[in-house]
Amino acid sequence: MNPTLTLVILAAGRSTRFGRLKQLAPIGPGGEALLDYALYDAALAGFSRFLLVIQETLRRNFDAHLRDAATHLDIRCAYQRMAHPELVDDPPPGRTRPWGTGFAVLTAGERIDGPFAVCNADDFYGRGAYAALAGAMHDGHVAPAHAAHGSEAADSNANITNCDADITSSSTAPVRAFTIGYPLEVTLSESGGVSRGLCEIDESGALQRLTEGLELRREGDRAVGRDVAGRLLDVPLQTPVCTNLWGFQPDILSPLRDLFAAFLASGPELDREFYLSEAMNDLIAAGRAHCTVLPTREPWLGVTFPDDRAGVAESLRGLVDSGVYPMRLWDARPTLWDARPSPFSRD
Repeated sequence: MNPTLTLVILAAGRSTRFGRLKQLAPIGPGGEALLDYALYDAALAGFSRFLLVIQETLRRNFDAHLRDAATHLDIRCAYQRMAHPELVDDPPPGRTRPWGTGFAVLTAGERIDGPFAVCNADDFYGRGAYAALAGAMHDGHVAPAHAAHGSEAADSNANITNCDADITSSSTAPVRAFTIGYPLEVTLSESGGVSRGLCEIDESGALQRLTEGLELRREGDRAVGRDVAGRLLDVPLQTPVCTNLWGFQPDILSPLRDLFAAFLASGPELDREFYLSEAMNDLIAAGRAHCTVLPTREPWLGVTFPDDRAGVAESLRGLVDSGVYPMRLWDARPTLWDARPSPFSRD
């Protein structure tokens, strides 16, 4: 019997560039947010428990928005706070910026007791991506090299510049992880620079290095930006990228805690974040993690800037018109769902 799959949805972002709470912004033709499509697709792909990482002050907003979804799905919440028991005792004075995506996963850790995936609340990944991840997490499937995007993705690996992590390898067996890869080109915005995890993969599809690219934007037939150290990045548009859709076992949490403790001990500046992508890169470099990049032909959609909304809305309308989704997601018959109906958890 397959174990219960949990989807951890990172929804505590501040949406500073979007100008409003984009995690709940109505974008689909039925008024749904991208978060609704993540819940819907993941449930049909076999996920039956959903854990949202949010800001505690926004709990009522999420309660109200997810009332219909919660009649079908087991949805719970974890809170991302500046201070968190056993993670951060005394935040530095003046720190207001969230600790980052790696920390968000750790805040959900106490509620995780089996295999789990991680996604962004404001990204659309496609049902097939969730299904591929669920299958890999169940049976340990290892996909071939990034075949879905052709040889250009593999050829692009040598063009990513980043600093090597100075970490001593561990003798412990590496934890297993999976991520879904998309070509960088389809994840860029015409409205400004975006952050993406630039993947270098080997012929077996194993992730060798992950560079957190910031302010990435198209420039001719390339994409330019910078890494977290401020150094220039100049990469091909077909570079495979991780957009924060991951599959893990609970054993990832212990090494992730170790890295976050080291991050805090380094005295991070008030705006430096503990990125999940950077943490995974460090664990891979140290031999403490093995991650397979699963290719997909699913579309990726995301909203970073207000002007991105119209194009994403048009794409969702096309998917509804073609019958991929109903006009209103939560009017579907309960028999469609693998998960048993349950109330929105109040614990």
